[in-house]
Amino acid sequence: MGESEPGEDALFALPEPAGATPTGPEAEPATGPVARVRVDSPLPHLDKPLDYRIPDKLVDTVAVGSRVRVPMAGQVLAAVVTDVVVESDFKGRLASVTSSSLVPSFSADALTLAQRIARRYGGSTWDVLRLMAPPRVLAVEKREWPAPEADPAYATALDQGASGGLSLRPGHRVLWQGLPENEPRTSVPAHALVQAALGAIGETASAILVVPDARGIQAILAECERRGLSRWTARAGGQVAVLDSDDGPTQRFGSYLAAMRGHARLVVGTRPAVMQPVPQLGFLALWDEANTVYEELHAPYLHARTVAAMRADGQKADSGAAVVIGGYALSADAIALVEHGWARAEIPARDAVRDAVPAVDVLTSERRDADGPSGWHWMPGSAWRALINAMESGPVAVMVPRAGYVHAAACAACDAWAVCRQCESPLTLPGAGADPVCLENGHPQPDWHCPECHGHRLKHLRQGIERIAEQLSRMAPDVTLTVSSSATGVVPDLSVTDGIVVATPAALPAVDGGYAHLVIVDAGVPAHAGLGAELRAVRWWLTASALVRRRADGGAVTVVGDLPDLTRRALSTWSPVDAARDEFAERAPLGFPPHRRHVHVSGDPWTVDSAVGAAGVRDGVDGATVIARPDGVSLLLPRGRAQAVVDSLRATQQRLSAGGGKGGEQLRLKVDGPLDL
Repeated sequence: MGESEPGEDALFALPEPAGATPTGPEAEPATGPVARVRVDSPLPHLDKPLDYRIPDKLVDTVAVGSRVRVPMAGQVLAAVVTDVVVESDFKGRLASVTSSSLVPSFSADALTLAQRIARRYGGSTWDVLRLMAPPRVLAVEKREWPAPEADPAYATALDQGASGGLSLRPGHRVLWQGLPENEPRTSVPAHALVQAALGAIGETASAILVVPDARGIQAILAECERRGLSRWTARAGGQVAVLDSDDGPTQRFGSYLAAMRGHARLVVGTRPAVMQPVPQLGFLALWDEANTVYEELHAPYLHARTVAAMRADGQKADSGAAVVIGGYALSADAIALVEHGWARAEIPARDAVRDAVPAVDVLTSERRDADGPSGWHWMPGSAWRALINAMESGPVAVMVPRAGYVHAAACAACDAWAVCRQCESPLTLPGAGADPVCLENGHPQPDWHCPECHGHRLKHLRQGIERIAEQLSRMAPDVTLTVSSSATGVVPDLSVTDGIVVATPAALPAVDGGYAHLVIVDAGVPAHAGLGAELRAVRWWLTASALVRRRADGGAVTVVGDLPDLTRRALSTWSPVDAARDEFAERAPLGFPPHRRHVHVSGDPWTVDSAVGAAGVRDGVDGATVIARPDGVSLLLPRGRAQAVVDSLRATQQRLSAGGGKGGEQLRLKVDGPLDL
């Protein structure tokens, strides 16, 4: 082993075991082909190219992108080959690669992309590569992987559909407000996306369609199959590579390699698919970009939207891949791409919107008052009557923003909030007939009595889906009731044909032809959602409303809840882009993201202060703001300056690691993460 940059040999030299001599396959002179690798190590200072000799038996196997095993400090570590060179700059003796995958798992372009992502997020290249590719499977590597042949099925599939509403040319960068399609009515405008992808790939390029969940994958795959394109399998081949975490390791890794080698030129998958290597990228679409599932929860905490933009930046402006970032509702971060001139907005005309969407009615306080006492029930009388009447023409739905049973309660006699006797946390009810427990610590509260009036009966507030379903079953005892949530089981799309569906936001199934009516109960802005909470509510409710048939076919949505003006306007007029632009403008005076970039630095106070000082960041100087946190600081930095600061912080982290820090725990970075206010 050797470090590829001269002058730092001592830092990376491996100590010899006691009594060992520097001979044998792990200590060869630096002659012959050399693999330059990135190793799987949590130590930041090892996030650098390291050199290993390629033994004669592996010379024809090891290549750029191969996954290998290499010795280091008495261990054998996984690594990825980023380059193969004739000789090493390392002046000592090189250890040898011990084993290698039969075929590369990464292309040269994928390795370059991984290094760019790692730098932007202040993380390690290995962590990005780990997220990019699924675990390797030997049986898949052993199969024959000949050069792909031209497949006329793609051109035939393109002829199966008319224009889908997206006008694209090579190199176009588009922010797209999509509209629900009439048939099928799903969470993804599959026809438009597949049509655009097929129109962009030509005879040799590939297209990647990134969707938030398995429902989206199935909607895209169904549209592909309708056009005669089949899902790729090792046995039968096919044109569509599906990257789904629910698949077994063999199918998943096989689909990954089929896409990377160009055997399946249409790629569909969830968040990791945005990094999928392909021979020639012609089209990349990220649908429902405001969905929080695109925020990676593991280091280096990348966001799929940013990665999609980075892949576009790596292409030629006039001949590279067309990139579409879209959704039924859009985020302020996406609008920033337009405001900064990176993308153009494609927004449907108002007439097109009215023709495609249901009528949305947001109940005001005045109208609820006019309904009498029933107007302030969780299901107002007017909303219930509209729901029951619409059931004559098809399935209807009730959306509940919360899972569980009851999330808050109050004294039925005096309306005082019910709180825990031990910690004063709000009380919840885990189920029918159960004793209340406190929300924060789970303290049971048997024989609860109100400290204000000594009443013992509880009034249910913030009801969850299980409590709402319980009441609906009594309100309409002769109607089929279907419950869909993560706790009770998510109902598959197109499996419900009648009755009432009650669901949480992410679990509402599509139905054939769309719902006749949807009532959103207790609609509001999610509590403690922080920056962007109003837009998050817009996305929840518009994405659900997209599953309702258009107003020309009688589709309607009733929204019940206390909504801020921005959210209410966006819902009632179906104008999510206006809402995102308003939010973007409101953040400008305060310099909140995306106007500035957010870097969270955590560790012991002295280390954090030293690292931030070394990066030249001072509160109020050169457009920077430093916000104290219990575990460190949050930095708000001008966009043009942020990368240099991240580079400096990463360099400090690597120096601390080389000096004996355990896994870089002395300093931790999270770049572009959510800003908690």
